[in-house]
Amino acid sequence: MELQFTVWQFVRLMVHLESHPDAQFEAWQDVWQTLDATLTDLSGKDGAAYSDMMMNQDVVIEDATSSQAKACEAALKTVMTELEAAIEAADDEDETLLSLKFERRELRQLTRKLKRLGEEN
Repeated sequence: MELQFTVWQFVRLMVHLESHPDAQFEAWQDVWQTLDATLTDLSGKDGAAYSDMMMNQDVVIEDATSSQAKACEAALKTVMTELEAAIEAADDEDETLLSLKFERRELRQLTRKLKRLGEEN
């Protein structure tokens, strides 16, 4: 099965998995390390290219399993819980509030899709 993430969504997932390791994602480490190195390089050299990559490009995992889709769903639900806490702690003038709400909404849509994919196969 194919899993598709916007780059920032994949970054959120993999950063979470760095502190909550899951052996079924070891196959994705090469993709993650290459992407992380590219983003790190761009962030210091070309902010526009960095932003474009984060928001407008995708990471596609072509050979994912239903187990991986379910694990992604669970991991991203944990990330959304963390986002909820950050949103609740922020005041209305906090400049990051809009970004946090955007991420939560987009991750909610992605987790719904991952749930369906995990159930189909």
